[in-house]
Amino acid sequence: MRTVKRAGGRPPAPRALRRGAAILSLTALALLGVQPAAQAGAPADPGPTTATATAPTRLATEPAATAVPTSDEPAADLEPVCGTPAEGHARCFAMRVADEEPVARLSAVQAPAGLGPQDIRSAYSLPSDGGTGQTIAIIDAYDNPNAEADLAVYRSQYGLPPCTTENGCFRKADQRGGTNYPMSSEGWAGEIALDLDMVSAAAPNAKILLVETDNDGLENLGAGVDLAVSLGVKYVSNSYGRQGDFATDAATWGSHYDHAGVAVVAASGDYGYGVSFPSTLSTVTSVGGTNLVADPDSPRGWFETVWQRDIYGPGSGCAAYQPKPDFQKDTGCAGRSVADVSAVADNLAVYHTFGSSGIGWMRYGGTSAATPLIAAIYALAGSPRPATYPNAYPYGSRGAGLNDITTGSNGTCEAAYLCTAGTGYDGPTGLGTPSGLAAFRSGPSGILSGVVTDAKTGKPVAGATVGSGADVATTLADGTYSLNLPAGTVEGLTVTMFGYTTTEPITVEIAEDQTLTHDFTLRPLPRVHVRGKVKDGSGHGWPLYTRLAVEGSPEAPAWTDPATGEYDLLLPKNADYSLDITAALPGYEAVTREVTVGRHAVTADVSLTADPDAATAVGYTQQVTDHTEPFDSTTAVPAGWTVTNAEGTSNGWQFDDPLQRGNSTGGSGAFAVVESDSDPFGPHQDSYLTTAAYDLTDAQSAELTFATAYLLNLNNQHMTVDASTDSGATWENVWAGPKVGGGDQKVTVRVPLRKYAGEPSVKLRFHFVANWGYYWAIDDVNVQARTMVPVAGSLAAGTVRDARTGKGVVGATVTNAATGAGALTATTPDDPAVGDGFYTLFLADPGRHILTVGASGYDPITRKVVARADRVITENVRLRADG
Repeated sequence: MRTVKRAGGRPPAPRALRRGAAILSLTALALLGVQPAAQAGAPADPGPTTATATAPTRLATEPAATAVPTSDEPAADLEPVCGTPAEGHARCFAMRVADEEPVARLSAVQAPAGLGPQDIRSAYSLPSDGGTGQTIAIIDAYDNPNAEADLAVYRSQYGLPPCTTENGCFRKADQRGGTNYPMSSEGWAGEIALDLDMVSAAAPNAKILLVETDNDGLENLGAGVDLAVSLGVKYVSNSYGRQGDFATDAATWGSHYDHAGVAVVAASGDYGYGVSFPSTLSTVTSVGGTNLVADPDSPRGWFETVWQRDIYGPGSGCAAYQPKPDFQKDTGCAGRSVADVSAVADNLAVYHTFGSSGIGWMRYGGTSAATPLIAAIYALAGSPRPATYPNAYPYGSRGAGLNDITTGSNGTCEAAYLCTAGTGYDGPTGLGTPSGLAAFRSGPSGILSGVVTDAKTGKPVAGATVGSGADVATTLADGTYSLNLPAGTVEGLTVTMFGYTTTEPITVEIAEDQTLTHDFTLRPLPRVHVRGKVKDGSGHGWPLYTRLAVEGSPEAPAWTDPATGEYDLLLPKNADYSLDITAALPGYEAVTREVTVGRHAVTADVSLTADPDAATAVGYTQQVTDHTEPFDSTTAVPAGWTVTNAEGTSNGWQFDDPLQRGNSTGGSGAFAVVESDSDPFGPHQDSYLTTAAYDLTDAQSAELTFATAYLLNLNNQHMTVDASTDSGATWENVWAGPKVGGGDQKVTVRVPLRKYAGEPSVKLRFHFVANWGYYWAIDDVNVQARTMVPVAGSLAAGTVRDARTGKGVVGATVTNAATGAGALTATTPDDPAVGDGFYTLFLADPGRHILTVGASGYDPITRKVVARADRVITENVRLRADG
């Protein structure tokens, strides 16, 4: 996604994509008659059976007592990213949507699929800028070499502040506090990406310490917890566990998780009824999982039930070998009951680039998602009191600051509440999910409540934020709010709402268990017009039907006129705004336009570009130029290419198959190979294979592909690809190389090179470094330049309605009789100015065309239209019912 800056304006502010953008992608697809496909995948082995009061069973679907919203509920299956661990080792509890292709770069009408930070903050009443001054530790096994880079993409996408090593926000350490990071693991790398993104979503201003332990042994993971605590961290997230309840667990590893004054948080597991260590310990907060969907008709705006998908669901139960802590009062379990609290464990957007799982945006879940969220919420609530165990805090809140989850199940059991949600405490969700921070801090608290109204009209204001620092509440449809606050003097309470003046801060004195009432009035700000046109910017120049959403505004988005591309927004005076502009037609890149509004009307015209990688914009064809090197010669370096061997390299890149391996890359004939497993062995190899220069001056995007075969030696061998635009003076890494894999591997690698489009000279180099490693072979190296070229023609757009009722006809076909190209009419629920039954159809070649319009139950009709090059023709149709 590119960013457009207004001439003379300030640089664009960080932006946060809203849920509406994700919904729009489905609407836009419907305009062309495209239906989203459901994903499917087979669940993996659920792991060992747990030793609990009753044997866990396959999850049973629990019927809801009330109607459950389903519009946002994910349809795809989940699969675990980590396999079954060895004895004394732990499994990570991250889950990933199965058989879903990662989205490497968001296309024209896409926001990342799944819930993002704004959704999480909304659902749990969290501040948008919380975590300042706190550090949250994430304990995971093995290394994710792309952790910091992937985190940067996630935070940038959602407008979160950067968290980097350079600015002191992010630190990665091995289990001894150093930088001797362990070997990589594809599964645990996904866990790390999930953990980092969830902490960022809930506490965007907190610092993050990522501790990577030598492996997934519980002794090493426990050492990682001890390291984090020794460094002064007060919030430690552990998204892993050893399934089952064993008498020796606490004695062997329990001391690592026993740190008074520290919120040590652990996942309850992903395999339904049954417990796992260390979540069974009475010194940790055990976290269950929920499914979270938007429910605009409910007072909260969200609906939660027990997370359950096929055989997967949050762990819960009775720990036979762990004593019951004093704060737990449930009577169906003599020992420690699991879980304590819960959070969302499904359909979460995560950015991850590693191994065969792909590169880009994916949807993750599992109690591994809920656990770092809860750890971050402890950080928002403030430092735990010394000598206390924070897992007791939610029990002392007496329900304040918690959403009680009352529907769903994770299996069957003798004591029903341990596997079935209900009022009050239950096993799958514990005491519930966060509703603000009150349940996660120590000490007494009280309630401030009231109503917020419009000072001009006297009507209630819904969606306003009432808060002071980390404690916030949002007004409901009737303008009411309820805010839990720590007892004592609370300063700086204000009410904020888009389009209104922020109230003057007030101070309240609140006693333990006291309920105070205070009403607020908001004064609306005067507004001015922001007008403009949105058009195609890749050659046709025609007007575009687009959606314009104002960042931070709860108001409905604006839409351009489909025929003219014109829009008109009324925005409050004297402020800066970010307009997120997204075409209804697929294939265009969304943009963010910064607008400064003063006292007078503003004009802001925008052009959208056809995406050269998606190549789906109507009226365009993708022109590609391939630069391929097949390595036909077995004796010479290809023309323009070079081989450079560092001092001490015994065997560099060769083309004559010195060990007679044969071409196992997937290519044919000769290939390039660097051998580290041949005489003389070592002591060191450092060899570069550098390409000829590629001219990408006219390209709008580019991609590198190559066929490759290799045998990994993770400790002794590294393979990377770098790029240079200054004849090799400086290089930038574009492919980090494989980090996992056993035995000989054969893959086709694809590397995006879009950032180098437009460059007159781009070189690539294949870099192999080894100390007695194995080999790396490549073939059919191709750099493809891509450009979108306009096809002569115009757009026809309009609405098909019922001739008698005037209602839009959805699912009607509009077909160009000459070419057979057609479109389906669709609903336009977000745009009241354009009724249902809207269509857009590309008409190739200017001139006369005949359109045939038909729908089930209606007589077909034909219309003659005249297409003018690069224009939008409006053609509305009324159909009469047949018979």
